[in-house]
Amino acid sequence: MLTGIAGAAIGAGLTFGIMEVKELKSPFYQVEKVYEQLQGSYYKKVSSQTLRQGAINGMLDSLNDPFSEGLSGANQEQVNNILEGSTFGGVGIQMAVRNNKVVVDSIVANSPASKSTIKPGDEIVAVDNKKVSAAQFTKVASLVRGKVGTKVTLKLKRANSTFSVTLKRAKISQSSLTKRTEGNATIITITQFDVNTAKDLKVALKSINTKKYPKLIIDLQDNPGGEMNAALKSASYFLPNNKIIMQYKDRKEKEVIRSDKKLSGGFHTSLKPIILINGNTASASEIFTAALVQNHCGVSVGQTSYGKGTVQQVGQTEDSEYKYTVAKWLTPNGTWINQKGLKPTYPVSESPLAKLPQFQSMSILKRSMTGVDVATLQQYLTALGYLPKHVTGVFDDETKNAVIKFQKEHDLTTDGIVNGQVQAQLYLAVAQKLQDDNPALKKALSLNLKDMED
Repeated sequence: MLTGIAGAAIGAGLTFGIMEVKELKSPFYQVEKVYEQLQGSYYKKVSSQTLRQGAINGMLDSLNDPFSEGLSGANQEQVNNILEGSTFGGVGIQMAVRNNKVVVDSIVANSPASKSTIKPGDEIVAVDNKKVSAAQFTKVASLVRGKVGTKVTLKLKRANSTFSVTLKRAKISQSSLTKRTEGNATIITITQFDVNTAKDLKVALKSINTKKYPKLIIDLQDNPGGEMNAALKSASYFLPNNKIIMQYKDRKEKEVIRSDKKLSGGFHTSLKPIILINGNTASASEIFTAALVQNHCGVSVGQTSYGKGTVQQVGQTEDSEYKYTVAKWLTPNGTWINQKGLKPTYPVSESPLAKLPQFQSMSILKRSMTGVDVATLQQYLTALGYLPKHVTGVFDDETKNAVIKFQKEHDLTTDGIVNGQVQAQLYLAVAQKLQDDNPALKKALSLNLKDMED
């Protein structure tokens, strides 16, 4: 680019414009220079893709924002599932553990199971002649799933009769939502807000027998969030038209998003849900909760939520994906909950089981060993009823006997040695017990509907 910088008098009053040529450097000149040096002179060959990805990650890291990052592996899969929905080969049953039994919790519409004699509440006894138990819950799911078009035989128990059903696996869209009933309540659990959540929620709400089940509980405990639009649509089902759902503020402007028939698709329910939240309820889940509670269309029960008040967008290059923060969001009354969270309408302390620490490593634990992981093991065994209150950090005979008892009841090798498999089973056992020992759910079930009226 040519830039005129001065006029100089030369000779008989003639003035010439003296011009200096300046090189306009790219903002990435230094990056390009390092890139070329590393590609040409680094002591071993390095791919251009590795260097490009490193530069991208470096820019994202410089933002000092935990929610702006490159996507790969499990993170990338999770984001893609939210944006596209996930599918697998299966028969269309949602399973749960009830009273230490694996049961059919719900059935996916238009699935192989929906066209069979299987009903919610049926106990799953075996899969392809392999006996199953609640202690092997994750294994049961993997046995039922398989390649689309292949067959699987389920042995089921209903009341006092046992029967078998053979089904051909089909492509199943994995729903983020399950529905069940307890007492006079319908309980809808949403694990994340993905591209199909609003549609599935509408179907679930339409199917509720409100005379028999006048109370609605929506469980968002441990729901990390997901797609913002899914949360907005879902919230709009419960709100009168023209109510503020949220406020969206980017670097240029502020937008107020209100409920309307376009967003809700013309669907509305008069049910006022009780929303269960905890410290892991975040982002889109907090948008949904705040919209209903602050518009007096629902109440919340549990613990203060996570407090994620920002919105991310997914970007991509030819060979990588990343997400970055584009805005912050405010609740209907204008509060930014970032790092503060939403306080529940009805505070309830979480179960002591939820506070159990994780093991620091997967290393083997056995007799005579000491340390933090031994103490953690003893906490799990105590919480599950295998060991009297006995947290010493010393792997003694009493601890070994408790481990053997746990292993025996969960079809594990009974050697009194704790390995990664035993740790995983301890985690699962606690998760299953948490389903039956859920203080927030108990409180929600006990609430009188009149208490929720304005």
